[in-house]
Amino acid sequence: MFKIERNKYPYRKSVLGIIVNNDKEFLIVQKLSYKDNEWSFAGGGIDENETPNRAVLRELKEELGSENFKIITESKIPYRYEWPENVILERFDKKGELFRGQKLTYFLIKFVGEKSELKIQESEIKAIKWTVLENLSQYLVFPDQWSTAKKVIDEIKQEIDRIVQTPS
Repeated sequence: MFKIERNKYPYRKSVLGIIVNNDKEFLIVQKLSYKDNEWSFAGGGIDENETPNRAVLRELKEELGSENFKIITESKIPYRYEWPENVILERFDKKGELFRGQKLTYFLIKFVGEKSELKIQESEIKAIKWTVLENLSQYLVFPDQWSTAKKVIDEIKQEIDRIVQTPS
């Protein structure tokens, strides 16, 4: 049996987009591996030699099928978390990579397109949903997910208020 020595492995560098539209709705995604009550912001890993800014726009295009996203700001709040052992092993089996967890960079993103143009990447995403801030906590149910998202949203709240009042 393979012994996991997580303190020897790096964190996978990833990005998440807190996507807001002009109606002040937030876009969340449900990945194929998630249970029915589990959701996240869209995003993914940063490729080698890729900047976080490029990574978030690439991931949004891949997962949501649109280029109508505009980066507003990058959060200064770092967040990292440990993966359960089964996730570490699954990642190793699929991609030959060993990571102990993820280190996330959050971005505030304005969606400047039409909702109808969004086409999910069916190989990764099973559903998307637009929801208001007051309901986000019901969907961000992973450990520390909502508390971290709330800190980031509080940090960028003035920017959120500004962009929903500014035409695309």
